[in-house]
Amino acid sequence: MPYKKKIRILVAGAALLALVYALTLFFDPDRINARRASFTWLPPGARDEADRMEITRGDEKLELIFRNGLWYALLDTLEIPVKQGRVDDLFRLLGTRGAFPRRGSSAASHGELGLGDAAARLVIRGPGLPLLDLLVGKEDPSGKEVFLRKNGENEFRSGDKLIASYVNGGRSSWYDLKLFEEKPLDLVQRVRVNFTGPEGTNAYGIVRSGEGWILEGDSSAVDRDRAETWIRGILEAQGEDITAGGPGSPGTETAGPLTDPAGALADPADTLSGGDPAAGLMTDPFGGEAAGSGAFVPEIPLTGSVTVELGDGSSLSLRIEPGAGGKSSAVVSGKAYTFTLPQWTVSRILRDIRQAGNP
Repeated sequence: MPYKKKIRILVAGAALLALVYALTLFFDPDRINARRASFTWLPPGARDEADRMEITRGDEKLELIFRNGLWYALLDTLEIPVKQGRVDDLFRLLGTRGAFPRRGSSAASHGELGLGDAAARLVIRGPGLPLLDLLVGKEDPSGKEVFLRKNGENEFRSGDKLIASYVNGGRSSWYDLKLFEEKPLDLVQRVRVNFTGPEGTNAYGIVRSGEGWILEGDSSAVDRDRAETWIRGILEAQGEDITAGGPGSPGTETAGPLTDPAGALADPADTLSGGDPAAGLMTDPFGGEAAGSGAFVPEIPLTGSVTVELGDGSSLSLRIEPGAGGKSSAVVSGKAYTFTLPQWTVSRILRDIRQAGNP
């Protein structure tokens, strides 16, 4: 057999084998199922078009709006900042092609899978139209996925149960619960605190002095590590929830915007002698009466105020009062809503660092 003919036969044989291999891969049942499972819920560009989200679970409804480049949650007439990263994560999860295998299309199955009228619902809207109307049902038998269905369609799929956390997490899981905007410790120049606690009423201030801190009034040195640990605790404090109620009444929803309580703190010339000279207390910066020596002293400090003065001339102020359910409520300067604080956060903020036993 001529040499060239042998080459042609070998090439043809190799091509035939390659074709058979390719067809085997293409028609492989596992690969076919993987291709069918690959799915994305949001159309391309939906992240840039979205301007509103609605999350409904039972009688609870949370609305998020996009304004000036940021997402906010609506609480009565208030717009509450939300965790922008959480919104980005949701869009990434729904907008990335992933494994969402088709599980069926029988409408009769919707109820038992939690995809009926009582299903949790996530609606993402763009200008004048919904980009996604998604129903989130029960977990599948594996416990690793949940059933999902586009509202108005019979077909249902399953996918990572992480999706369910976005509709079942509750309002506070969306809120940005940081009391203050991020500020560097190096910017802090003075901190003043006034509170009632286990040892009675405490009112003092510390001032930056070179590389360390001193007490306002008598210039006694304060342990630097203790002072800066305390200041970080104030700057980084977070609440458990946010309400539209006024201070001392979390859960009420009748209070309108609060007057900025920082106005009384703007003058850096204020001193600790602004209150009763005999008691050595500073005036309550929120306009209330400073706690007197005969005030009720709780086991854990529940009532007090803190002012943090910054090197740029601005200040941060916080007032904490007793709330419902063993919690405390906090009003922060410049914010028209109230934070709910756990007691461990309150005791971290309202404490006397002048004592060696309070590191």
